[in-house]
Amino acid sequence: RIMWKTRANEEPVIYRLKTVTHGTASAPFLAIRTLKQLSMDEASRFPLASKVALQDVYMDDVVSGAQNLDTAHQLQCQLQKYAGNMWNEIT
Repeated sequence: RIMWKTRANEEPVIYRLKTVTHGTASAPFLAIRTLKQLSMDEASRFPLASKVALQDVYMDDVVSGAQNLDTAHQLQCQLQKYAGNMWNEIT
């Protein structure tokens, strides 16, 4: 919560944030938890990307691979679409 006063003799207005503020103690946990939930929700649409997001992500790094170039290209495309959809849902 944020209390804001424009003048010293005014009553403060109380604002409540509806977003996670960068730098707060809970921000990393909530970011990772959100990624995991979205991965479970989108598993049917993006099976490769969902699996990578659930198993191969540490903080903001993705460390993954594929058995061949075709699968790697499919994974890349799914991750880009998945990330784009996730960003559109959040904003």
